[in-house]
Amino acid sequence: MGAESLNNNTDKPLLIYLDGVLYDISPFASKHPGGRKVLEKVSGTEVNKFMKGEERILGVKHAHSDAAFEMLLKYDVSKEHELDPILSSKRGILGQVGSLGNDYWRWIHQPYEGTLRLFDSSLLEMCTRTAWWIIPSFWLPIVSIFTIKSLYHLYESMGLFSGAIVWATFFIAGVLTWTLTEYLLHRFVFHWVPSSQSPAQLVLHFLLHGIHHKTPMDGDRLVFPPVPAIPIVGFFYLIYSNTFPWPIFCAFGSGKLFGYVMYDCIHYYLHHGSPRPTTHLHFQKVYHHNHHFKDYDVSFGISTTLWDHVFSTVGMGPL
Repeated sequence: MGAESLNNNTDKPLLIYLDGVLYDISPFASKHPGGRKVLEKVSGTEVNKFMKGEERILGVKHAHSDAAFEMLLKYDVSKEHELDPILSSKRGILGQVGSLGNDYWRWIHQPYEGTLRLFDSSLLEMCTRTAWWIIPSFWLPIVSIFTIKSLYHLYESMGLFSGAIVWATFFIAGVLTWTLTEYLLHRFVFHWVPSSQSPAQLVLHFLLHGIHHKTPMDGDRLVFPPVPAIPIVGFFYLIYSNTFPWPIFCAFGSGKLFGYVMYDCIHYYLHHGSPRPTTHLHFQKVYHHNHHFKDYDVSFGISTTLWDHVFSTVGMGPL
């Protein structure tokens, strides 16, 4: 029995933009005269040009009537947000998310442009917010220290050229290991489907990743705070330092930590940066945007799409 039948909370929103306003037309999709597949093709995009008949969808142009534009108004996500007692509450919402039940899955995938208060306590609330620049400022000096240690020991034992090759090999291996870790975490942990009957599971999922899909543009909750990250890094320090010889560990560990830093910085940029069209970063931005607004069951890679290709979860880039 699949997750959907077990939990009954996996209904997908079908999101489109019209003149910059976000609409969830999933309740209308089965009634659409052109069929649901037409709407799925343009989900996550601005549809003004398609509705006016200026561009083709699946080979067909169709200028929609004024009635169609008026009909769309009832699916305005912002109006749903205005009536949402959780979003309008000035209290911390963690105590309320668990009560959503079967509505939770669709609720978190209807993006909210604002920010949400998690805790009633101002101190706890402050601890949930982290500026993006804190991540490289905190972790890159540690990456540098272990890189220098590795190069120094490898130079002493192998010479400059051979030592540099060995360092580069294990540093790159560390970066690649991080990208695989990132993919697996995103796909199997962050996108785990909680039971709609378990308030505790709903709250845990919301803290892990649900809040990011609900408020994807909240810039202070896009990176992982260093304080809770320290014990996680310490755990892997113990594993890797007892697995590899010291200079190899320093190269591999610094590479993996560097990969994590790049991941957090790239993720922030994909949400808040403005890369030039046709560049690789523009492709990545649209690719990740489509994960949020088109199909959240694919496009799990942030730093790279490599593992999406390996595991057949490739999403869509720019149209």
